[in-house]
Amino acid sequence: MVADNEKDLIRECLDALRRGVEGFRSRRPQLEMVAAVANTIAECKEEGSGAGDGRHIGVIEAGTGTGKSFGALVPALVMARTRGRRLVISSSTVALQEQYCNKDAPALQQYLPIDFTYAVAKGRRRYACAAKLATAAEQARQRELDIDEAAPPPTQSAQEHRQQRIVLDLAQRFDAETWNGDRDELKMPVPDALWMELTTDRQGCAGNRCPQFGQCPFYAARQRVKDADVVIANHDLVLASIAMEAGSVLPPASETIYVFDEAHSMAAKVIGHFSAKHAIKGAREWVHGAGDAVLDVVLGLKLDEQLLRDARASCEQLSAALDELYREVHATRAFEEKKARRFKGGALPEWARQVGANIQASAAALRKTFAALREQMLGRAPSEGQLVTQLLGQAGFYTGKLDNLLDTWDLLLAVEEEGAIPIVRWIERHDEATQADDYLMCASPISGSDKLRTLLWNRASAVVLMSATLTSCGSFDLFLQQTGLASFAGLQTLQVASPFDYRRNAKLVIPAMRADPADARAHTDEVASRMPDLVCTRGTLVLFASARQMRDVFAQMPEDLRRIRWMQGALPKAEMLARHRAAIDRGERSMLFGLASLAEGVDLPREYCTHVVVAKLPFCAPHTPLEEARREWIERQGRSSFMEITVPETAVKLKQGLGRLLRTDDDYGTATILDRRIVSKRWGRLLMRGLPDFELVVEPSRPAARAGLKTQETARR
Repeated sequence: MVADNEKDLIRECLDALRRGVEGFRSRRPQLEMVAAVANTIAECKEEGSGAGDGRHIGVIEAGTGTGKSFGALVPALVMARTRGRRLVISSSTVALQEQYCNKDAPALQQYLPIDFTYAVAKGRRRYACAAKLATAAEQARQRELDIDEAAPPPTQSAQEHRQQRIVLDLAQRFDAETWNGDRDELKMPVPDALWMELTTDRQGCAGNRCPQFGQCPFYAARQRVKDADVVIANHDLVLASIAMEAGSVLPPASETIYVFDEAHSMAAKVIGHFSAKHAIKGAREWVHGAGDAVLDVVLGLKLDEQLLRDARASCEQLSAALDELYREVHATRAFEEKKARRFKGGALPEWARQVGANIQASAAALRKTFAALREQMLGRAPSEGQLVTQLLGQAGFYTGKLDNLLDTWDLLLAVEEEGAIPIVRWIERHDEATQADDYLMCASPISGSDKLRTLLWNRASAVVLMSATLTSCGSFDLFLQQTGLASFAGLQTLQVASPFDYRRNAKLVIPAMRADPADARAHTDEVASRMPDLVCTRGTLVLFASARQMRDVFAQMPEDLRRIRWMQGALPKAEMLARHRAAIDRGERSMLFGLASLAEGVDLPREYCTHVVVAKLPFCAPHTPLEEARREWIERQGRSSFMEITVPETAVKLKQGLGRLLRTDDDYGTATILDRRIVSKRWGRLLMRGLPDFELVVEPSRPAARAGLKTQETARR
């Protein structure tokens, strides 16, 4: 229960924001959200209290314009302070994380009557390695000195010279303490290939045994995170941290209140974190390099030569097993027509289990050798720090590869318990040109719901999950099922409508289409023929369910429309949006052709988008082994995958796409769906149920129009 002093402090904070932040006003939807967040956190669990019934978890769908950032952060800050908890704010994208750390947190820190500190948590690769930077700068200075002393004619390319100057500039700034080693705080671009030479991962880091540990940007940032009241993270980092030792990256879950923004992406991200794959021939190549790396380390640091003998034996065994696996897969001739082949029912054939067990055993032995090698290397770090740093990075590369190989086979060979979430196992042809005729061994749980429930929801002190798109067909069921939250009887949900007046400012039109989307050619032709009439405002966004239809429609458009169109794939997304905005600013018309990524997270207020056209309902046929297996699993239980997965997922995508229309109080416009199934099919009513309260205009079907009925019917829900 929220205490009276907590309620008073929350009200005081909201009053302070009204006085301090220009344009801030608390609407009723935001106040409902504030109350829901406070009530959820008031149920926060004590450490060691068990899973509970979910009263410490709140799920909130807040429509566009609700002000959900402040609506969640104000009560969360107050309750975290009064309840003695740390607060972790997690976003799904870098852009949203930057908004929290550069805009929202500073504003709250400035105006709220409570003191708090905050820090941004990022992965190690976002920071330069002080030891590597110092070594690279020393080498760059020596090359410049050689040139100045008229050494033999330099063989540097212009690109190498530019990179050399970048390294020297970075080192100078770091030494002068005008740059803290964070890549995101650089104004100058650093090429990815160069940055990878200046940073490291966990396996390549000597930690507190590194001579440069006192100047390490990553450990300095980690200390700021440990000291901060509020940590701004991202979903990937949170998911990575929950599988590690408690408190090693982020505060322990039992001491933490989590606020997940854009929480609709959690289900997909957790599957990505707990799936694994490796290339067969690609692995064979790096295994050979692993033996050479051990040789370099043993000779360079004069370590125990038994490590080299052990490594060579394991590498030979692992190479032989990988060769056998490749021969077996290649001999199946199963990939001439399809890119991927799934093991039906998730069971590996006996030949795969046998060779897989050999791979697993030899990889585990090699991994053990690399662990012993690392310990001996760290023992030499105080005396030979620069060489150890260089060799740790080389050895760490192979350690990471071995970890991934073992993770893959742990999943492929796992024995599933009765009733557990199934594991999908499949093989893919490798797409990269450099790995022609290679294959990927892949495995993934069908769902990450068990992992989330066990590692996060059951451990966390309190959790708030929020997004503008958590319901599907008017229900939270799909989201709760995919994230493992459906089993919590006491979980609190809230759906807060957008404060925008959709009925007054927006109209949803369903035209009288002749072609059915099932006839792809006829439907594409009709969409193309309607396009000139649809581009009737300055800013138009056309969303397609497939790249093929998008290209085919473009090919049929008249030349005057081609000149004002920016198509996804032809330009980088950021450049395409920038050109679109520039055209609108000049008073011209502009049209965006896009796919799913333009239907989410793209902000086009006012004249930048006054018409959203959905060419076809965004149904997505299962095109990956994981999606196929998930649907089969549901069907085997006598349920309908179409109604449980396909329709709800389509509803979310459609809502996200139409959500591009109204972004501010002043926005207005029209949405047009060129797919009659939304009104002609029974499941179409489910899709409509989750949409905002548009003025709905449904044109009669062609037969009705020929019968002399009105050409337009306005349907109000």
